[in-house]
Amino acid sequence: MENQLNIEETFESQKDLVIKTIVPNLMKTLDLDTYPIGEGVVYEMIHQRHRHQRDNLRIKNKSENEKKRETERKHRNSRRLEVNINIIFYRYSLFIYEFL
Repeated sequence: MENQLNIEETFESQKDLVIKTIVPNLMKTLDLDTYPIGEGVVYEMIHQRHRHQRDNLRIKNKSENEKKRETERKHRNSRRLEVNINIIFYRYSLFIYEFL
C-alpha cells in the first residue's frame, strides 16, 4: 500500500510519507480528549515501530551461522555485565563495611 512504511527501506527515506500522510491521519483518528498526545510522540512511536520491524527483518535474513555467532556474542556480553555488576556490588559492600 502506498500509505504504509516499507520495512525494507530506511525510515529516513520515508520521512515525507510519515510527516505528510501517516501522522496527520493518525492524529485525525485518535480521540485527543481521551489520549492527549502530540504529533512528536506519534512520530516517535512510528519510528520505533519501524526500527523494531526492520531489525527483526535483518535478523531473519541472516544465515544460521551469523545468528549463532550473534547469540553467543550477546550471551558473553550479558555474562560480562553480570560479573561487572557483582564486582561493583562486592566493592561497594566492602566500602560500606569499613565505615560500620
